[in-house]
Amino acid sequence: MFLLDLADACRGSGLRVLEVDGWRTRGHGRMSGVRTVVCHHTAGPPTGEAPSLNFIRDRGLAQLVLGRSGTVHVVAAGLCWHAGVVHDPSTGNAWAIGIEAEATGTAAWPTVQYDAYARLCAALVGHYRLTVARVLGHKEVAAPTGRKIDPNFDMAAFRALVTEHLEDDMFTPEDRAKLNSLASRADVGFARDQIMTHLGKDPTAGPVPPAGREGLEVARRVDVGFALEQIMARLDAIEARLPEPDPVDEQL
Repeated sequence: MFLLDLADACRGSGLRVLEVDGWRTRGHGRMSGVRTVVCHHTAGPPTGEAPSLNFIRDRGLAQLVLGRSGTVHVVAAGLCWHAGVVHDPSTGNAWAIGIEAEATGTAAWPTVQYDAYARLCAALVGHYRLTVARVLGHKEVAAPTGRKIDPNFDMAAFRALVTEHLEDDMFTPEDRAKLNSLASRADVGFARDQIMTHLGKDPTAGPVPPAGREGLEVARRVDVGFALEQIMARLDAIEARLPEPDPVDEQL
């Protein structure tokens, strides 16, 4: 497959997106799908917006190039040679979108570019129905371990920022208010079961109570495929802090 929707996926980030001529047919053949986003740095010159762009384009080394200003250059829709040998095939070239961010690999990252990198990854995660855990650094996927060092920032902290941008994009103030109201109730566990039922994961559950209906409404209003995971994580975290329900709550 060629990722002909890639430019639109990137525009979901709100960043400036430039389509490089010929990107829709560029690549070393077709991709198998999208299961991973692999983050790189170019190890290029210390100045310039995207001095490595033509090199990456001409050699088919990545689908996307992120300039120092936070501008996204869409380079290719097909398979690109960016990952090399990997531990897991699902992180390899056939299944991974490669992002080459213009950076020396030693200098500090401009705040605008680092934030844009996270926003771009959040947009790709949302568009291709991935989880944030599938945003990985080249240094994390490359085999043998230690073969690569890019990108030269902490990936756990970066994924946390990607998650923040996903939540900002997916939940309106009204959605957040409903989630907070729902999560503060003693029947959080039951409401969660109802959301699962709505998605066909628990067909034996009973009628939906008011709290469950609110949860379902949130799930319908946002992108269910990914929003459910975010709702579940938030409810699980809050439920763990709730006091044990009294016998009356158990009967509701």
